[in-house]
Amino acid sequence: MKYSAIRRMAKLVQRSDIISFAAGAPSADTFPVDDIRRITASVLENDAKAALQYGLTLGYAGLIDAVVDFCQTRKGMSVAVEQVCITSGSQQALDLIGRLFLDPGDVAFVELPSYVGAIAAFRNLQAQTVGVRHANDGIDIEDLVRQIKACQQSGGRPKLVYVIPNFQNPSGITLSLEKRKTLVEVADRFGLMIVEDDPYGEVYFDVHSAGALRPIRTLDGENRVIYLSTFSKILAAGLRVGWIVAPAKIIEKIDLAKQATDLCGSMLDQRIVTECWRQGVILRHLPAIREFYRARCDAMLEALTEMMPTGVSWTKPSGGLFLWVTLPEQLDSEVLFSEAIAQQRVAYVSGQPFHVNSKGHNTLRLAFSRENEDNIRTGIHRLAGLFKSHLE
Repeated sequence: MKYSAIRRMAKLVQRSDIISFAAGAPSADTFPVDDIRRITASVLENDAKAALQYGLTLGYAGLIDAVVDFCQTRKGMSVAVEQVCITSGSQQALDLIGRLFLDPGDVAFVELPSYVGAIAAFRNLQAQTVGVRHANDGIDIEDLVRQIKACQQSGGRPKLVYVIPNFQNPSGITLSLEKRKTLVEVADRFGLMIVEDDPYGEVYFDVHSAGALRPIRTLDGENRVIYLSTFSKILAAGLRVGWIVAPAKIIEKIDLAKQATDLCGSMLDQRIVTECWRQGVILRHLPAIREFYRARCDAMLEALTEMMPTGVSWTKPSGGLFLWVTLPEQLDSEVLFSEAIAQQRVAYVSGQPFHVNSKGHNTLRLAFSRENEDNIRTGIHRLAGLFKSHLE
């Protein structure tokens, strides 16, 4: 097991003198605190004994109904209650899915770069993680096919493909609709499962782009797609509520695996989230959340364009919380990090931990979710100066 490259700097980036582009957490300024306070008081007044007791392993029935409604109305997915499991955030969902599908030595294909939490969940189960190249429109399908064939020819056991299709963590890239369709075809052809992790799908910046964010699961005719999501980015991160949508037979096995991890999640949290959905709090706040992150993303993109030296490039996300920076090959973001903290008082996440092939030394992730627009400009100005000094 390895310590998370993001979690190990959590204390550091909480210092008031550090401008942090490292933490990928949603901004607390987007949390509907007054609504949550009111709903929490109501739940404790009207249903305290049940809310403070153990519950079913798969989750509170009212929340499962809410997830079904959310998936049908927001995602266009046909979902039944027996196809849903509530989890303690989508990170637990990744661990449970790994326990179900990955034996030691099995192969999970992930993007280059990919989410460090998924990499850790799969590696902790002694699975092999094989990286697949990324393009501007998502995972490189041709490279995926090559990697699958190479794995089969070498006697490996390919099991699943893990993707974050919308505003990917860490790159901010969105998988094109055409590639979503082709990915399902590839999974059918080679008998693989697809794990579709969608924590950012509702945090899009242009309402006209929402139609292109169609879940991969809606394109799946063979029940090969397991869909994950969470309320962390659109309600409050501290309410640890995520979910899995999968065929009922898989959910039955996830129920067994989950009994050995936490037995059940927080019934209080789950009831609060349920009422936030029923009372329209989530849908009411979504436009403000999107505008909040859009403004900060625009501020970072403008600062990068204005200040970064020649040879530095970056992605231009249309949603989510992150963007991805590529430095000239001779620079190493891990080496520069200590200078960024000590001299510039700016934090970021180095790119190498997001790569399962030990590459990405000249890349880094910048989160625009935490800092205000003035701090974003100041922080980018400082980083640009640091990179320029080493290029010169």
